[in-house]
Amino acid sequence: MPRVAHALEIRGLTLPPAVVRRAPDALAALARDPLTRLRIALAAVLLAALGSFAHLAEDYLTRDPLVRWDVSFAGWLHVHSSPTLVSVFEVVTYGGNAFTLALVTVLAGAVLLRRGALNEAALVAGAALGIELLNAVVKLLFHRPRPELAFVHLDTYSFPSGHAAGSTALYATIAFLVARRARPAAGWTAALVALLVVVVVGFSRLYLGVHYLSDVLAGVALGSAWAAACILFYDLRRDGDLSARLPRSVVSLLGRLGARASPPTPRSD
Repeated sequence: MPRVAHALEIRGLTLPPAVVRRAPDALAALARDPLTRLRIALAAVLLAALGSFAHLAEDYLTRDPLVRWDVSFAGWLHVHSSPTLVSVFEVVTYGGNAFTLALVTVLAGAVLLRRGALNEAALVAGAALGIELLNAVVKLLFHRPRPELAFVHLDTYSFPSGHAAGSTALYATIAFLVARRARPAAGWTAALVALLVVVVVGFSRLYLGVHYLSDVLAGVALGSAWAAACILFYDLRRDGDLSARLPRSVVSLLGRLGARASPPTPRSD
């Protein structure tokens, strides 16, 4: 306690002694607050994901060993590929394409709107739309060519993987909302399902030869950072009501759209 008082004295602060004495207990109580721990965890994920993406981007720009190993690994996968698995992964990879992600976004938004959760629907839409725009801009900044050995030939740039970024951002956000409202077991299940989908979709991009490993890892990092940023912003503004900022006609229209997009609830007659 003398150290705290001394530090306050050095900075010229004149807080009452009672406040100084209670400061450690207040900080300890704040650290035990679930909401505070969630925000700290989200901030940590955001910083770690941004750091990982920056490291991968630096490796690509400076041609570090990881990027040189990309080519070797892509060649090894191509040589050891199986026509059957190629056909399987051509289907699996649709789990992360723009159409599928848009469909999932619409369905999730419709369910949330039908439940009156406009803020959560906006979170899902922001996570999905934002990562697509962000990924498109980043691709233009790096303009990395696609791998030469590929079973599916695309004309767009390779770094980072849009499938990996989009699926990570969207499915992580949905898993967060499920975990926030459901029991812990359901939350863990949603998180594991989201993780499995991201891993399988990411590997499908490698197996089809449309991305290098660093592309997929960078996509996951970018998607994780964007999801963490969106969820953190949503959580910091959790007391705000988006419906209060929109015209009543717009809120009513969104509610009707959600009801139409969701299947009717079966009656228990």
